Amino acid sequence: MNRKANLKTVLKQAVPTGGPAIVGILIVAILAFSLGLLLSGGDTPLTDSTGHDHVDGGRAEPTVWTCSMHPQIKLPKAGKCPICFMDLIPLESDVGEELDPRQIRMSETAKQLAQIEVTRVKRTFAEAEVRMVGKVAYDETNVAYITAWVPGRLDNLYADFTGMTVNKGDHLVYMYSPELLAAQEELLQARSALAALTNTDSRILKSTADVTLEAAHEKLRLYGLTEQQVEEIETTGETSDHLTIYSPIGGVVVHKNALEGMYVTTGTRIYTIADLSRLWIIFEAYESDLPWLRYGQSVAFTSPSFPGETFEATVSFIDPVVDAKTRTVHVRAIFDNSDFKLKPDMFVRAVVKSRIDNEGNIIDKDLAGKWISPMHPEVVKDGPGSCDVCGMALVKAESLGYAGRRLADEDAPLIIPASAPLITGKRAVVYVELPNDEGPLYEGREVQLGPRAGDLYVVKSGLVAGEMVVTNGNFKIDSELQIRAKPSMMSLASSVSVVSNNNQSLEQAASYKAGSAERVEISQSALSVLSPLYNSYFDVQMGLADDDLSTAIEALNQIAENISDVDMSLFEGDGHLHWMNLADKLKSAVSAGKASPDIVEARNRFYHLSNVIIELHDTFGHAEGEEFYLTFCPMARKNKGAFWLQTVDTVYNSFYGKSMLRCGSIKQTLASETRTGSK
Repeated sequence: MNRKANLKTVLKQAVPTGGPAIVGILIVAILAFSLGLLLSGGDTPLTDSTGHDHVDGGRAEPTVWTCSMHPQIKLPKAGKCPICFMDLIPLESDVGEELDPRQIRMSETAKQLAQIEVTRVKRTFAEAEVRMVGKVAYDETNVAYITAWVPGRLDNLYADFTGMTVNKGDHLVYMYSPELLAAQEELLQARSALAALTNTDSRILKSTADVTLEAAHEKLRLYGLTEQQVEEIETTGETSDHLTIYSPIGGVVVHKNALEGMYVTTGTRIYTIADLSRLWIIFEAYESDLPWLRYGQSVAFTSPSFPGETFEATVSFIDPVVDAKTRTVHVRAIFDNSDFKLKPDMFVRAVVKSRIDNEGNIIDKDLAGKWISPMHPEVVKDGPGSCDVCGMALVKAESLGYAGRRLADEDAPLIIPASAPLITGKRAVVYVELPNDEGPLYEGREVQLGPRAGDLYVVKSGLVAGEMVVTNGNFKIDSELQIRAKPSMMSLASSVSVVSNNNQSLEQAASYKAGSAERVEISQSALSVLSPLYNSYFDVQMGLADDDLSTAIEALNQIAENISDVDMSLFEGDGHLHWMNLADKLKSAVSAGKASPDIVEARNRFYHLSNVIIELHDTFGHAEGEEFYLTFCPMARKNKGAFWLQTVDTVYNSFYGKSMLRCGSIKQTLASETRTGSK
């Protein structure tokens, strides 16, 4: 009986007396009952015959299920996540409106509670201050090494201590040399022979004498004698068994490598002299600062030895190789030290101020449109030409990473605060507040970041000027998206996809399917000869699980020997053909594994080796003894999954090692076999 029937019964029982008071009460009851009908949906029953609730506004059964840890997984029915095996949850959409998967709406109250702040994206020329430390060094192009050009004895060293200042042309060494005396005699004899041919008409004899004299001249010059010394010997006809060595440059004796009385051979270093009027400053720059550094830039630096004084140098070289230990790059600058204030090995601190345009070029008004020497950055000209120092052709400054024209406002890059992007490895996500009349609406964007400029980031793509990006509370928005199993900073937009309706798992998608190989019967002898090969494979497996690359490589070398040791005559019929095929696959996989430059690549190549080993086991099995365990990790190979074999029933993950040693599960126990013959 429904509510209208109940109402009629009430009226029937209440009206007989017909009193006015009773009529008033009935009217009030009728109005209250009617209001109840409206609120409850009129004639619609609260329950059906089965007892299920059918009240309007009830939530429909979800059609898509996802994983709270891996929101890229979307399945048509409940079950387990194929990556982490957690229970799937229903994917709920925003009620009342259709939003993009990366969008989320919040109320004004929720926005205030989350303390969300936004900043406008704008174009401006970002400026960064790159701070570096370094030390003073010799200019290697202004260092001279005084060596013995002829064997002999050092009778006198005029520069007799390290640190002594010498000028160009100063005498440094007085040495005795028998070979030098013989060379002088050759010169005088050649001169006499040429003079004796004055009255002869033979051109051949005169030519030969001229060549001999010139060779004697050249020999003495190569022994270190000056042109003046050679001419003096020819003029006076006197020889000397001693040689004086003069300084080729002015500078300071930074190393005294020999002692008086020493016998030296050709090439023995005696002094090292450095010209300290020009020095190198070797700075250490972080690799993240390289976008702000260019050849030819001006560097301001200070030294603790001269408080309050700032020096200027010019970048002349940026090392193309990063130091593997410090993760820094050597930046060399040249410094004019004509007042000899700075000394080698002094410590210094530097600041380079840089501005860039929207193409990443450094803005330097002094180099815009100029031509610069590629070897000597101090040589800058208004047009093409050659370097005054080395003669090399000048190059345009813009070819070295400088802006080459007057820049307008549209040439400025997009800038956002450093707190706006959520950075995860190679990706950066920002949240943009979209204009909307129905309340705050936020959308996730994947952006490409440029270099960082202090508290700002340059944005290469993903945003436009004028948009509002979230600078505070962005992580809270991202967390809410993760809770709702929507794309967030933890999931690539390109990876969000619905898995097919057959609920295909990663195990089914893996390149190897356990048990798919054709089983071939072989003799027990042939089966036993495979045991050392399996054992070496397990050494590789456990080595990688223990993060021990050297052990894994050593075991790979052992597998190669095991393959060579297999007696192929033990494999008959189809077994022989299958072994030949598998042996080739094993050799290829082992060869690739041995060439792994690091443990990450070794694990990638272990995947292919495991596939061959599992195929080997599916084809032939293994001899009696311990059981093997087919193990699977769904997160290996960037969530593509991977199988491997091991000899224990506890997971030892070779793809992650100690960081996630127990990640994965045992999928199958592979028992050993006993055979009595071959087929």
